Amino acid sequence: MQEQHRNVYLTLINASKFFIRISRRLGNMLPLPSFPPTLNAQRNFLKQVLQVTSDSDVDPQAVYPLLQENLALLDENFARVLREFERQLADEEAEEAERLATNIMNFSNLLQEFPLGNQAINQDIAITGYQVALTICRRAINSDTWALIQNNLGLAYFNRIRGERAENIENAITAYQAALEVYTRETCPWDWAMNQVCLGLAYSNRIGGEGAENIENAITAYQAALEIYTREMFPSDWAMTQNNLGLSYWKRIRGERTDNIENAIAYYQAALEVYTREIFPSQWAGTQDNLGLAYLERIRGERAENIENAITYCQAALQIYTRETFPSDWAMTQYNLGTAYSNRIWGERAENIENAIASYQAALQVYTRETFPSDWAMTHYDLGEVYWKRIRGKRAENIENVIAYCQAALQVYTRETFPSDWAMIQNNLGAAYSNRIWGERAENIENAIAYYQAALQFYTCETFPYQWATVQNNLGEAYSNRIRGERGENIENAIVFYQSALQIYTREAFTANYTETQLNLGLAYQTVQKLSNAYQAFTAAINTIESQALEMKVDMVNDIEQPTIAPELNDVYHKMLEVCLNLPDNTQAVNDIKSSKNSNLTKLFNNRNLFADGKIKFQTNSQLEQPQEYILIDDFYEVLQIIKQISK
Repeated sequence: MQEQHRNVYLTLINASKFFIRISRRLGNMLPLPSFPPTLNAQRNFLKQVLQVTSDSDVDPQAVYPLLQENLALLDENFARVLREFERQLADEEAEEAERLATNIMNFSNLLQEFPLGNQAINQDIAITGYQVALTICRRAINSDTWALIQNNLGLAYFNRIRGERAENIENAITAYQAALEVYTRETCPWDWAMNQVCLGLAYSNRIGGEGAENIENAITAYQAALEIYTREMFPSDWAMTQNNLGLSYWKRIRGERTDNIENAIAYYQAALEVYTREIFPSQWAGTQDNLGLAYLERIRGERAENIENAITYCQAALQIYTRETFPSDWAMTQYNLGTAYSNRIWGERAENIENAIASYQAALQVYTRETFPSDWAMTHYDLGEVYWKRIRGKRAENIENVIAYCQAALQVYTRETFPSDWAMIQNNLGAAYSNRIWGERAENIENAIAYYQAALQFYTCETFPYQWATVQNNLGEAYSNRIRGERGENIENAIVFYQSALQIYTREAFTANYTETQLNLGLAYQTVQKLSNAYQAFTAAINTIESQALEMKVDMVNDIEQPTIAPELNDVYHKMLEVCLNLPDNTQAVNDIKSSKNSNLTKLFNNRNLFADGKIKFQTNSQLEQPQEYILIDDFYEVLQIIKQISK
């Protein structure tokens, strides 16, 4: 049985290769009929092709030329003819019926691999053929053939073009599980292992059921297969299963993400012990690309080094994956390479972004909206992301490209079919319009608000708390900058949005977001002269940043070697000074400043240049400690000018 199964698969593998050779000789010498085929013609053809399949011992060199001569007969009605044939077989003797059932299965195997005609129709005819064979072939009489048909039916459903993808995969799982009722590890070890791999693939791609559970089932099936597929006995099958396990661990939801990625890398590297570039070039390239993705998402190790490894692996894959020989794989790897360059830390940032753009645009040479709609949309979305980060070129033009790419992606990413992606792009369009340079500023902000509010149709506080909070903060910024409407009302709306964001953005869970939103909230309160509220918001932001500084042992005022932190804190200090200078009673504020753990505000207030010559009237200046030394801060001159303007 094992040998029979291997022969079937060798036949399927070699069939399409053979047809490429003979199709060059046959060319277009055989004209297609210009009239619809009759049922009688199809009935006669079915008998003929089954006879040739049997007489030739399932030889594609004999069957494929006959199929090419009769392409017009392989239409929607041919499955109906097979169903008629099923009823005729019911009257045959058991032995003859079994023989014909096997013949129908073999014909269906060949038809699945036949490269001409309508592939979707060919698949459906093959599925019908397997189903007909199963009604004739009884498990109790010929269990091996019955299990083989179930396995092939599973393959056909897994690769089916028509019908709902989710339903097709469910049918594939059902067929594989039926085959495993016969194929046991003890009686049919190789067939059992092969079906475990097929089952793993089906679960790995399953749409129905619970996602985390599906991946666990896939892992279980692959690990079961490895009980038979050893590197010594079945090296190529072992390597294939190692690679599949790598993919499953990469997608795994349960367990620690860090450990899952490490396991994925280990399985991929194990596969490469067999998959060498010389012996298995396409498998080698595929595993290289998989390793690139794994290193791109790797948590352990240095982030910069991981991205370099990702780039190296993707570039290695492109040595085999060319646009001409492996167009879809080439495009996928170009996309992955674009993602790696987009996130690259080493090298010149502007150059990295240009490389990312070039890779994404290369992928679009293959990823068209018609042939790869979701990949096309995904690549447009990512091009929008990199144009947002782009350094070269005019900023105004880059933002226009962001808008254009996002709007293109929305042609595929609709709210009904891709709700999460749709909402994400709505938010990104809101950000683009908020920062748009071209067009009328007031109109741009209105568009930004509309896009943010659209995103909230999907992002709810309960289901997507972080994304919901992000959009709330973004809406706050948009209303803070809004031109239309009454200014005071816009700011009050902004305050409400910031406060909503802070329901999720806590200091413990999302420190950076919390600090930014508190600063935004303080600015909004300051605008409407709610100075006590502004002081509280700025204090929350300062305390958070200073706590982070203490953890990193950074002097936020004096350490100008921390450009990513010091300017941010200086901005908060500037605003805090403005608020304090305008508070009706700033005694408590000054006391709070004096008790600051890092005393950075005290240092800034004590700076003798701030109060020189009595230019700034501050009622509690005498309460402050006498300055011991001159305090130099980044952008100090700007602080001085701001406070001078306020004091006038």
